[in-house]
Amino acid sequence: MAFKHKYSYEEKEHILVEYLNGTHGFRELCRIYGMSEGALKGWIRLYNAFGWEGLVTGSKARHYSSEIKQAAVEDYLSKRLTGPEVLKKYKIRSETQLQNWIMKYNGHEELKSSGTGGCTIMTKGRKTTFEERVEIV
Repeated sequence: MAFKHKYSYEEKEHILVEYLNGTHGFRELCRIYGMSEGALKGWIRLYNAFGWEGLVTGSKARHYSSEIKQAAVEDYLSKRLTGPEVLKKYKIRSETQLQNWIMKYNGHEELKSSGTGGCTIMTKGRKTTFEERVEIV
């Protein structure tokens, strides 16, 4: 799945440098560039966790193994690590993603590996004639 991003890496870097240098305040930057405070807060978190590479956004969703999901949720729920520490340790880019895994875990759902591993999801059915479809109905 491809994602469309409003800000390029260079724009994010420029905005973050202005924030880190103290050129503009947090809210002032959000107002100047017409962005939400949550977006800037997310960029700052990604920068602190991954450095400048954290601002690079891929065109595809990241896939996590069921073992990583399980370990991340258990570390968070056992209070061994805080939310941001879990995100950094397991290289999870989104707080929302972790929260979704926690909800599934608490709902006794299985934390499956992401994606289908290259397998097709839908199987191709056989062709049917009009008479066969009428008979089925």
